[in-house]
Amino acid sequence: MDSLKMYFIPGKSTFNSLTLPDGYSIVSFKDESDIMPWIECCKKGLADDDADKSVFDWRITDHKDTLAARDVFFLDFLGEHIGTVTVIYHPDMKNCEIHMLSIRSDFRGKGLSKYIVNFAISKALEYNPSFIVLITQEWRKAAVRSYLQHGFFPVNFGVGMQERWEKVLEENNIDSVDMYYEDCSIYKKIYKSSIAPKIKIGVVGAGRGQVMMDYCTTAENAELVAICDISPKALNLAKEKYGESIAYFTDYDEFLKYDFDAVVLANFANAHAPFAIKALNAGKHILSEVLPVQTMNEAVELIEAVENSNTLYCYAENYCYLPATRTMRKLYQQGVLGKFEYGEGEYLHNCEPGWHKYTKGIPNHWRNTMSSFYYCTHSIGPLIHTVGLRPSKVVGFELPFNDRMYRMGAKAGPAGIEMITLEDGSVIKSAHGVGISKSSVWYSIYGSKGRMESARDDAIPNGAEKLYVNCDINDGDNDSSPVLTSTDDDLSERFSGTSHSGSDFYMMYNFIDAVRGNRNADVIGVYEAIDSFLPGLFAYKSVLNGGVTMEIPNLRIKSERDKWRNDTECTDIDVAGDRVIPSYSKGNPEIPDEVYDALREKYKDEFDK
Repeated sequence: MDSLKMYFIPGKSTFNSLTLPDGYSIVSFKDESDIMPWIECCKKGLADDDADKSVFDWRITDHKDTLAARDVFFLDFLGEHIGTVTVIYHPDMKNCEIHMLSIRSDFRGKGLSKYIVNFAISKALEYNPSFIVLITQEWRKAAVRSYLQHGFFPVNFGVGMQERWEKVLEENNIDSVDMYYEDCSIYKKIYKSSIAPKIKIGVVGAGRGQVMMDYCTTAENAELVAICDISPKALNLAKEKYGESIAYFTDYDEFLKYDFDAVVLANFANAHAPFAIKALNAGKHILSEVLPVQTMNEAVELIEAVENSNTLYCYAENYCYLPATRTMRKLYQQGVLGKFEYGEGEYLHNCEPGWHKYTKGIPNHWRNTMSSFYYCTHSIGPLIHTVGLRPSKVVGFELPFNDRMYRMGAKAGPAGIEMITLEDGSVIKSAHGVGISKSSVWYSIYGSKGRMESARDDAIPNGAEKLYVNCDINDGDNDSSPVLTSTDDDLSERFSGTSHSGSDFYMMYNFIDAVRGNRNADVIGVYEAIDSFLPGLFAYKSVLNGGVTMEIPNLRIKSERDKWRNDTECTDIDVAGDRVIPSYSKGNPEIPDEVYDALREKYKDEFDK
């Protein structure tokens, strides 16, 4: 678990000098004879009982910008070293660090830490720093309490920090405190956990939406208050599970009038955009399930609704939050891969065993009429989210209609493939579809320093949680080998057992964190959502036009939007009107009624008793 970080910020923090009690003094480090007394001060806290000089070398001699004779100090009692602190000035960042502050174990519990903290602040202020930083942990309760009392503020720099600090405040019976970002800008006032406000959530879709509902029933940062579904039966089942205290709606407009902060859209994939636009206009924050849109017209309208709103739109592409993909992104941002050059993403899913459950044997169900290219963000999204580049060109390839798709009653090709050129010239290959013989969720990215890739589905157990990193320290070293790399972080224990290898948990957690105001929350905004979808949309246009390269418009630019504002072309006749196109490039296959009758019977036998 990451340590906690705290800042003393001149001009915002309050400092009052303390006078040492009789018999106590502050002295500087003199020579090697002070090393073992320093170690004794740090034992049973910052060092083990068997610590030796190597600990001093590691924590002081080798620490950046540190000179022991200048920076290490002792709190003495009657000439004996009973406490220590190191005060380091970092000239490149113009800040000071308070480091290795500890009281000898036989002098702890006497209230002495406040004097050494007070001295450290006064010494650091002599450098006129932009801020003073220290690192600590929750279990050092007395130290944390002392830092808060001396004007240090919590810093929001990593996942879960606000909730961790809310618990710290609760333990110390402190109602509230200001929290800052790493650049010293204010995040917001946070409150102890018993009075910290929760984000009120409404969920649309009582099927897939149960994942989000379950999150809210156990989360410390959110609460479920309303559920909407067109099916009375689905609502009754939800009521049995979530209780009478939740408000239930079959009418979406009435649902939006209810008192909640954010709505999760887990309804049909071809209806997300109009539902999102309505919710944005109603002042609700949005987490929209896959897909974001299905036409260029919807993409333009959604982007402009977001731009004109004071609320958040976030895209629920949960495959960006798989253990391997979220760690891949973190390492890429840290520069481990170097400059991105090429990536591959696969979401190939044999859906035949469960297709009757998904479609209920309805011939015009959106899953049966959607092009294989449209459901593309599971494969493209994690790569776009990792490298942060906009797709600019695409060529599409479609696999031929097969017997599996026939048996499913799905009128599209079993899979679509895109070769995507990004704005800097790098390339992504994406493969996705529901009619392939074996499932595959897999991601690989190449850069100037090497390669990172997830395990294949066949890597049992826990393939989605495995990440192999094969990267050099410098470009051109060519001496690395693959390393199975941990994907754990500060939230890993909490997502254990949740759906899609924990990705649904991370997706919800970050959305709630963003709604609470955290600009560091790992969320997917509307532009990135559209960037992940357009390669599929235009890859199908490529196929329909004989495999030509298609330019992907940049809808961040209003003049580009205007060209597509009225384009409703898609495979959904209710949306496309006279611009409807076939679900399969060679024309919609003829599938007899008997296929759908059999699927309906199978659904009834299993789920409709």
